[in-house]
Amino acid sequence: MTRTGLQNCCLTLLLLSLGSAAAFGFDNEYWAWQRNEPPGAQELAELEAQGVRAIHWQIGELFQSGADWRWRAGFDLPPNVAGLRFVPVVRLESRERNPFTAQANESLFSALAAATRGADGLQIDYDAPDRLLRDYASTLRQLHKLVPRVTITALPHWARSSAAREFRGAADELLVMLYDFEPDPKGGPPLPLIVPDKIDRYLAEWNEVQIPWRVGLPVFARLTVFDADGKSRGHVRSWNWDDVCFSGALEVVTPTGLGVTTLRAKRDTRVDNAAVRAGQLVTARLSDRAALLRAVSAARRTKALGVVFFRFPDSSDPSGWSLRQLGHLEAAPQFSIKVNSETSEIELMNNSDADLEFSVIPGQRGYALEIEAPAPVFRDAAEGEFWRVTGDADGKPVPIPLATRLTFRFSHLRARQALRTGPIRLAPAASFSQAHWRILNFASQSQWQPIPP
Repeated sequence: MTRTGLQNCCLTLLLLSLGSAAAFGFDNEYWAWQRNEPPGAQELAELEAQGVRAIHWQIGELFQSGADWRWRAGFDLPPNVAGLRFVPVVRLESRERNPFTAQANESLFSALAAATRGADGLQIDYDAPDRLLRDYASTLRQLHKLVPRVTITALPHWARSSAAREFRGAADELLVMLYDFEPDPKGGPPLPLIVPDKIDRYLAEWNEVQIPWRVGLPVFARLTVFDADGKSRGHVRSWNWDDVCFSGALEVVTPTGLGVTTLRAKRDTRVDNAAVRAGQLVTARLSDRAALLRAVSAARRTKALGVVFFRFPDSSDPSGWSLRQLGHLEAAPQFSIKVNSETSEIELMNNSDADLEFSVIPGQRGYALEIEAPAPVFRDAAEGEFWRVTGDADGKPVPIPLATRLTFRFSHLRARQALRTGPIRLAPAASFSQAHWRILNFASQSQWQPIPP
């Protein structure tokens, strides 16, 4: 090896060692919101594989009325398991001008003492206005008499305020929520959950803060209704991707970009139990996968202790990315199908560690599993777990007995999960070996493939 080659090799090793040193101790954690059921066996196995050692678990919400703090919601805290601890989180809500008076704190500490008995740590989730930072910090110092370790959620702009000074000795760690930086601009397009340039700016500012902190990143999905002039009417609590994707009452205004999709109601309709008036906008938001990966990579280059994903995924669509995906952000979806010879059902399997995310563009709403035969051999078909099944021949919609192609529509498919059609009845002497399949609107598998035996 030449001297120059040796120097380059040493330089590479030095840079790798510095990178490893910067990332030493850096880990991922989760923040569980309004969830009663503890993680199941598969979730625990995935958490172990990801090296997750803590989940911040909301146990309830305290609402202040006058000087009294009262429980408004409560959730069960799972017991710690080997290598994984559950940190109780309490959300504080107050509309009082001075929420941290001596009398109010007495009520607050009494409520927290009963809920955290035996716990070695507690996290407080409170969006303190800047004028209350000193009072809030003083209350946290007193809270250490109840629990030895106190952590808090933090607002992005606190790095530029007095918060860093106020919380020294008051909070053991800050979980900085690097999303919802500002209200959605009235009349302008809604903001993505992750805005890359703002993430970079806030990370640079927090890197100068002399107090332990973690990077909080959003991995949930959000559905918001806006008036025609852009004024928010609030978030929809319960919904699913299929209803948003395939609703005939919603037309595409802005195709999916950086995780944001905007639709407009052509007539009065509903999204689950939320009323949407004609002309109002419905915006779906999910953290863009590439932007999320970029943010995690950027966080690793700071002094942050790690990343906290808000929120811990469950089976519902609003929880966003799957737990499997969050452990494999570099992965890409990959599909296969299998025919059940006994039931004549077809299973579409996502064999990868990546979710196929919701996506809408003009003329292409969601995805579809297409099954095509050289002749109309299909006698009947049921959609099963897909949103709907339709038939066509020569590109024209026809009844299924006249179809040469079956189209099973779906809006998304999470990592390692599957969708099954209902029974597909074929003509006598026909078989699936005569047909082929593809995934519509998914470029890497949009070419026809033979159906495996």
